[in-house]
This record gives sequence, structure tokens and C-alpha cells, in this order.
Amino acid sequence: MLKLDGKTLVYDRAFTHNGMQYPRNWLRLTSLSEKQAIGITEAADPVTPSYDQKFYWGVGNPKDIDQLKVDWIAKQKKEAASHLAPTDWLVTRYAEAATVIPTKTKDYRAAVRTVCGEREAQITACADTDELCALITASATIKNDKDEDVVNPAAIKDWPTE
Repeated sequence: MLKLDGKTLVYDRAFTHNGMQYPRNWLRLTSLSEKQAIGITEAADPVTPSYDQKFYWGVGNPKDIDQLKVDWIAKQKKEAASHLAPTDWLVTRYAEAATVIPTKTKDYRAAVRTVCGEREAQITACADTDELCALITASATIKNDKDEDVVNPAAIKDWPTE
């Protein structure tokens, strides 16, 4: 950030100093020594605190933890439902015609429900907004005991075609 007489100078904006007008490209075209010769100084940009709007109303102003838990558990359930939806027709077919559901599909659906339940328990266990924010924003990889992705329908081989 460049300052002149206590005012911040903006690149690509003309300015006037001691009755002299400087064109908008002057700051880009001059060296640091030329800028310093007329009294321009460099100052560090101020650090603006940031916050995650999903969890905070502002810096140091967290949203209600109980409502956040309700919202994030609902999102978790919706996510689980989206992973179960591609195989719902197999469950319906089984209920209507007693057609066997492939074991891989049953295992996948059970894993999705298990992971969803575990995630809901993690969300419920959060004591405050900071802890919930850390949990939700951390990168998570959900694997089974064979180190395979358990929430990826494309990972299931041998999908029934009928």
C-alpha cells in the first residue's frame, strides 16, 4: 500500500500533490526511488480479520451452536440420501418382487448409513461453534476397512442392469 501525506494512493487512479497532477498510470510507471522523491511511502496492508459466514455472523460473533447442529445434521442426512438414491430402485424391486439385492449394494448402503450416523454423532458432540467449524471444514476422506472409498457409487462394480 502506498501513502502520501497520510492518504492511501490507489494504483490506476490519478492524484494531485503540491499542485501537481499525476496521471493514473504514474504509480505503475515509476520506480520506488521516484515515488519516494515526492514523499510516497510504502506501508504494509492492514490485516483484515476473516470469518466463515456459514458459522459466524462476524469476527468473534458465532452463530447459535444448537441451530448450526440442526442445520448440519440435516445437510448430512441429505448427503447420505443422495448417495443412497441411485440404489433405491433395488430396494423397491426387492420389496415388490422379492428380487435379491446384490451384497455389494447392501454393504454400500449400510456403509453410507453408518458413516452418516458417525458424522451426526461428531456434529452433536461439538461443544461450540469453533469446534463445529473445524469439524465441517476439515478435509474428510471416508474409507472402509480395505481403504476403499465407501461413499462413491461408481466404486460399486457389477451393478444390476435390470
